[in-house]
Amino acid sequence: MGWRSRRRCGLIVALYRSSALVIPRGRPAVLGPPPLRATTASESLDVVRPRCVVTDVVSVANPARGPYVEDDEVVLAKAAVHLGARERVVAYVRAGPRSRVSLDASATCAIVTCGGLCPGLNAVVQEVARCLWTQYGVRRVLGVEGGYAGLVAGRLRLLEPRELRGVYEKGGTILGTSRGRRDPGEMVRVLEAHGVDALFVVGGDGTIRGARAICDALPATSAIRVVAVPKTIDNDIPLIDRSFGFLTAVAKAKEAIDTAVIEARAFPRGVGVVRLMGRNAGFLAAHAALAAPGDVDAVLLPEKGFALDPLLDYLGDRLAQNDAAVVVVAEGVNARLRADERAISDVGLWLCDKLRDRFKGADAVALKYIDPSYAVRACASNAADTILCSRLATNAVHAAAAGFTDCAVGTINAKFALLPLSDLASRASILAVTGRLYADLVRSTGQPEFSDGDLLCDDADLETPSGGCFVTYD
Repeated sequence: MGWRSRRRCGLIVALYRSSALVIPRGRPAVLGPPPLRATTASESLDVVRPRCVVTDVVSVANPARGPYVEDDEVVLAKAAVHLGARERVVAYVRAGPRSRVSLDASATCAIVTCGGLCPGLNAVVQEVARCLWTQYGVRRVLGVEGGYAGLVAGRLRLLEPRELRGVYEKGGTILGTSRGRRDPGEMVRVLEAHGVDALFVVGGDGTIRGARAICDALPATSAIRVVAVPKTIDNDIPLIDRSFGFLTAVAKAKEAIDTAVIEARAFPRGVGVVRLMGRNAGFLAAHAALAAPGDVDAVLLPEKGFALDPLLDYLGDRLAQNDAAVVVVAEGVNARLRADERAISDVGLWLCDKLRDRFKGADAVALKYIDPSYAVRACASNAADTILCSRLATNAVHAAAAGFTDCAVGTINAKFALLPLSDLASRASILAVTGRLYADLVRSTGQPEFSDGDLLCDDADLETPSGGCFVTYD
């Protein structure tokens, strides 16, 4: 079976075609429903395209190996539709090498890593540089030391293949990092002074806004390309399936849950509390709990309404039934507390205090508090994340070589796509608490609703494979 598609007058028409049914002689035929044949059409196809630089360099045949992506190939933002529905469809330009490029071997390229650490940073740095060296013949690849702060200070150095060999196996970033805003005009001045033709930016939401500011500060005639590889273990970059390093962080967080489970079940009325990163989004807590099916009794997320008494009542019931309970709480849940308690620095410790206050005397609990904190982000990427890092990095290089700028590379429905930075800078991804992944989480833990007041998505139907949806900020 397969799909075939036609583009006609701005519409994409998808037809489902069944393969021929062959019944061998001498065997009884088990026939199911007749083959499904249906047509779906969009009201309009909105293709969101990244900007291209204006350059005097004549395009040349791409030295990198194909297959090549055609300019009219797009990736649909929504993979699941209702049969017969007519709706607006958003699509993004497909990433990948083009047959003609405008970046030759004489180019100068730079790489900068910004913000907090994340598994896979070194893998991205290594693979951006390696793709430039081996596929495009670019020899002048600069590393910016210390994030945007280092870029403003002009701390750029030539990277050598030998020093990057095997760095994907190490945590952290060999280039160093920093936080905070910097003057985009100063960053442009440094880029121009070093003759940089392409800047590869690796970072999260603040870094992406910084990259957008650099693009705005560049002269309209500038040929400098700026391409981002989104990074965050919180997985709160909008639109994409998941950010690199997230699966590694989930695996590390799951180890903390395993420890809490062992401790809680070893003592009478044992309670394990695990605090995980997730300032504005609860992806890490939700996925780590799903990776421990049947072991977690409650997961508290920044996106969900929260009230203390219903939670404590529920945990009391679990203790009465199982003599043990495990709670996973994302750090951003403190925003769900009463106004006079939101300033607390550690919602996990706060919850432990409330548990001790509630369960006293004969009902006292054996409480164990586990906070893996930075351990989930300071490690090297696992195999799955390293593969994603490598493919994101090479697709970022292909984008810059083709002349694209002011864009980021990510996967949408398992296809690599180019997303304009403007589509990412004013949005964030949150866990879709009305979505399917969250429903699976609740079915796994058995927890009830603790309160209302959930944070809802702009488009509840546009749920990513990791259970996210986006919200737009002013």
